[in-house]
Amino acid sequence: MDVSRLVNLVYVGIAILTFVIADKALEWLWSAVEALPRVAIIGSAVTLPTVIAAALTIGLVAYLYRRKDVYSYLSEVVIELKKVTWPSWNETKRSTLIVIVFTVLLSVFLWGSDQIWSFLTDMLLTPGT
Repeated sequence: MDVSRLVNLVYVGIAILTFVIADKALEWLWSAVEALPRVAIIGSAVTLPTVIAAALTIGLVAYLYRRKDVYSYLSEVVIELKKVTWPSWNETKRSTLIVIVFTVLLSVFLWGSDQIWSFLTDMLLTPGT
């Protein structure tokens, strides 16, 4: 895939992420401030905070898209990510299995240490039993 296509996909991702965060934040702010009226633009799904979030998203993405330094930075990131040697599916499964086994073993060790420490402190703190 061409570098410019991947950079444009990054812009789409930024737009989606910005819209979701701005929409949720503005909806929360709108519901927290009782003085702001609840205005439905189209049905009940598109409200004034949603329109404001969409406008903010369009503005931010247009601003970032016009900046040459942002585009060149994203292009460099895409080029570097293409150079990365990603692990194969078998290597990923094997590494994940090792992490899971080690986590279980360490959990059992910590549980056993906790049981021994609990037994010793109970024995020391309650003499005569």
